[in-house]
Amino acid sequence: MKKVKNIALYPVKLIYRWLRSISKLFLSILFFNDHRLATACDITRGIFYLSKKKVKFPHPIGIVIGMKVELGENCIIYQNVTLGTKDIFDFNVANAKYPKIGNNVTICANSIVFGDITIGNNVVIGAASMITQNVPDNCVIAGNPARIIKMLKKE
Repeated sequence: MKKVKNIALYPVKLIYRWLRSISKLFLSILFFNDHRLATACDITRGIFYLSKKKVKFPHPIGIVIGMKVELGENCIIYQNVTLGTKDIFDFNVANAKYPKIGNNVTICANSIVFGDITIGNNVVIGAASMITQNVPDNCVIAGNPARIIKMLKKE
């Protein structure tokens, strides 16, 4: 016979999950005026953190942002972008390695940025790119694996 653990706590866990989803929905409507961040995306970094960094989501569908991703100011993230870790077993542990994104970075649709890498400031990441190594400041990168396409002028 199968043993059931903590069956008395099951309703409490359901209520907790329900309250978290309602609060996530409320915050996404409050800060971004769009419910799709809570319903159609997997953002474990926190909606309040994203609003504090002034991140823009022109098409917020299918976006995945890991819990320890460091974002810079004024980033633009398009649909189906994944920002996460390579560690498939340790993603929830303190030593998991997540990317660091600089200021004024635009990440176009279907791009993947994962691992312990740093994206510089004023970078444009082209559509359907896979970023696996560090990227310098002021450049346009694209491809799979991504390569520097063009260096931007410093203002």
